[in-house]
Amino acid sequence: MSAKLNKEQRLLCLLLSRALTGAESQGLWELSREADTEKLIHMAGQHKVLPLLYEVLCEEWRGEPLGEANGKYVEHSARVTVKQSYRLLFLTRYLVNLLEGADIPVLVLKGCGAAELYPVPETRKSGDIDLLVPEDRLEAAAKVLAGEHFPVKESQHANHHLTCSSEDGIDVELHTMLAEPFRDKGTNLRMKELLPFFFEKREYKECMGVRLPIAGEPYQAMQLLLHMLQHFLRAGFGLKLLCDWVVFWNRETVQKAVPEFLELAESCHVRAFAEAVTMVCKEFLGLRKDLPMGDRHDGKLAEEFLLDVFAAEEFGKADKDRMVIVPKNSFWAYVKEFHYQMKMNHPKTSRYVVLWPALWVVTLAVFLRNNKKLNRGRVRDILRNAGNRSRLLQQMGWKE
Repeated sequence: MSAKLNKEQRLLCLLLSRALTGAESQGLWELSREADTEKLIHMAGQHKVLPLLYEVLCEEWRGEPLGEANGKYVEHSARVTVKQSYRLLFLTRYLVNLLEGADIPVLVLKGCGAAELYPVPETRKSGDIDLLVPEDRLEAAAKVLAGEHFPVKESQHANHHLTCSSEDGIDVELHTMLAEPFRDKGTNLRMKELLPFFFEKREYKECMGVRLPIAGEPYQAMQLLLHMLQHFLRAGFGLKLLCDWVVFWNRETVQKAVPEFLELAESCHVRAFAEAVTMVCKEFLGLRKDLPMGDRHDGKLAEEFLLDVFAAEEFGKADKDRMVIVPKNSFWAYVKEFHYQMKMNHPKTSRYVVLWPALWVVTLAVFLRNNKKLNRGRVRDILRNAGNRSRLLQQMGWKE
């Protein structure tokens, strides 16, 4: 990949580094005079990180090069996000109380748990609520939520969680796994073995003034990492998840969690990905340099990784040519991936081999429906993109 970060991308990284750490970012003010502010604001909005920049853009820039109209837009984005954050926070506390009252163990994932790590927690944008419950209590948890007018979505097919939705459109995801199953059976087995420890070592922490059950620090780091990896292997993820990684590890109190986290990552076969993510965050987003991981100095790889993140925006929504990463860029690799996706989308019915032909047809029909404007060239672009992203993953030293 010969492409380089453009001015707007470099400026956004510098602004985020400033917002996340409070430290001066070398070259920030000079670059701000050269970059296209409109493109910058749009990019930050697409990655769901614009509210994080409120203080830097509206308090420090105060006019040029931001401009009055852009300033009002940033302020509006921040106000909406703060309002939504408190709405989700108090709803999370309410639902956690209900589940714990029904003797159902529960952990808060991402969302409020990640927000409390930020300098201004309310500006971390979130759209739903993610809760982890034991697999054998999933149905009971769903009944509790249904009693509070959060019925299970009938269209939900994922085999690692149920999505319950309120009438006004707030989704609550009840997870029973740390991430969707990976191709590596060893990783899946180890994730399942770790689940009891997430509940056993949970901690109650203050999140914007509200006490919530959060995974212990090494386990919270694992969940953040697996969430990134899950999306990277599908269609990618945006800058917000890298920001989560930066604020998590930049705290002094969390340094003692590094050895245990690295042991967990090693046991799940995901340490190489952890090292690569950390390297990128050190290089571009202000993650502390003395953190004892991510010390591989490969500027080209770091930039290629970050370019992939920019191309993905939030969870791979930006680039229509994106799809899951395919381990090998060959015909049979794509066939195996297609079969794997069929089993992921139909976890129960795919147990019956006789139904496979019908499920293949359904899976293909869904793909074509979601990409109804594709022509042959577009399909080739999608497959080529998947192969390129697979090679990027291999350069990180990670194998699935």
